[in-house]
Amino acid sequence: MTGVTAKYIRLSAEDVDLGKDGKIESNSVTNQRNLLDAVISRTPELADSHVVEFCDDGWSGKNFERPGFQAMIAQVRAGKIQCIVVKDLSRFGRDYLTVGNYISSVFPFLGVRFIAVNDGFDSIRPADIDSLETSFKALIYDLYSRDLSRKVRSAKRFRAQQGDFLSPFAPYGYVKDPADRSRLVIDPEAAETVRRIFRMTADGQRKEQLARQLNAEGVPTPMLYKRAAGCTRTKWNNLFDENFWTGGLIYGILRDERYVGRVVYGKHTRDRIGHAHVVRVDREDWIVVDDTHEGIVTQEEFDRAQAAIRALECGAVKNHRHPLQKKVRCATCGYAMSRVQGSAPYFVCRTSRMNSAYTCRVRIPEADVLDTVSEGLRMQALIAVELRRLWEEQCQGRKKDITATRKKLAGLREKHQRLSQQVSGLYESFALGEISKAEYLTAKAAAAKQRDDAAVQITELEASLENMDTDGSLRNGFVSAFGKYQEVEEITDEIVADVLKEVHIHPGGRIETVWNYRDELKKLILDLQGDHQDGE
Repeated sequence: MTGVTAKYIRLSAEDVDLGKDGKIESNSVTNQRNLLDAVISRTPELADSHVVEFCDDGWSGKNFERPGFQAMIAQVRAGKIQCIVVKDLSRFGRDYLTVGNYISSVFPFLGVRFIAVNDGFDSIRPADIDSLETSFKALIYDLYSRDLSRKVRSAKRFRAQQGDFLSPFAPYGYVKDPADRSRLVIDPEAAETVRRIFRMTADGQRKEQLARQLNAEGVPTPMLYKRAAGCTRTKWNNLFDENFWTGGLIYGILRDERYVGRVVYGKHTRDRIGHAHVVRVDREDWIVVDDTHEGIVTQEEFDRAQAAIRALECGAVKNHRHPLQKKVRCATCGYAMSRVQGSAPYFVCRTSRMNSAYTCRVRIPEADVLDTVSEGLRMQALIAVELRRLWEEQCQGRKKDITATRKKLAGLREKHQRLSQQVSGLYESFALGEISKAEYLTAKAAAAKQRDDAAVQITELEASLENMDTDGSLRNGFVSAFGKYQEVEEITDEIVADVLKEVHIHPGGRIETVWNYRDELKKLILDLQGDHQDGE
């Protein structure tokens, strides 16, 4: 066997914890890598292949959105990987149905060999693919993962009740105690900024004014301060590297009870095991432990700041939650615009109030935004209905054969690879003087055109397969989502969460609506274009 062999390695936080409980074999990244290298080197048909590695360190096996996994699958679908080797089925994933689908359907269709070393599984043996033993192991790994996740959650709640700080990074104003990573100690420089924020707020300073003052003085934001201190955190709740203080950032600090010396745990939880989506938890279900570390402010100072916030909020017009809140953004600075309540509500960019480096003062009536979104939604719904009609119309006269499509796709991928090798071979012939420059350029152009044409057809067929359900019906996220909203009279929270990504307001009042399901729409159009060309 020639081609590319992928090593896939996964290590989760749960596996690290299990190692402390006497687990016989370590699941460390190094040990997995050594095992897979040894297996590949002693397997004759793999020994001479090009080996690439994909690794997800600290990811749950229930979550198939792992970056390393997704990168590997993308290359598999592009025909760039011919074999995958993992330590065992649980390293690949711990969801019974998803793992089974990859093993029995996806990989055989794509012509990819799959080896799980410790489970003795090799898809080159057809009996392994649908064997009862393989299915049983995948199910056991799934159930084991669920049980393990529950145990880990329970253990973390117990530690939180003991006052341990469990977050991976300390809040601004603190660092983790080198002698005990579950305890916080004050970071004097940052803590002084925190005290100043509480003090000035208690004295009546508004959060936007405070943000503007800190920006004017060049005080680093929590993100920039921690980066400068060597923090390894990569994900931050901001848009740009040129991060600056905002009213929302100030408000978050003022509402954080950890600054009075208490641990707060369980404010959010994942709604499903292994998934990244989180939901809010009612306050009565939080774990709150007092006097776990030294407070940066006293309880009295904290309460004074809360009273000042309430006084300012009571003095302002009550701004009820709105479906488009945090969705409407200034196209100049990229930050969310504020909604101002009143007889004629409007959205306004207040970035310039907090940072003098920005001059954007975009303002637009809420009614204009709602009208644009509503009209855009109706148009998207009409497009969805029309695309469904076109797709079904094309299928009536020519029933789509999934098996035939897969066979054609495999042939095109082989053709694309052959033409790519031919282009490389032509250059070698030219370099060796076997053909003239003119012959080389002519032959190269012809082969490259055929290769590029094949690439286009591959993309269209891949889109066709993704849009086709097992029963031959249309399966497309864009059509399913927007097709529901043909008769909508009001923009609701549910609609916005489902189909609207953002609304950008440009200088001069131009409104740009960014919808979800763009990729699904492109795939459906590619599918229809491919059918149209085939029918000509």
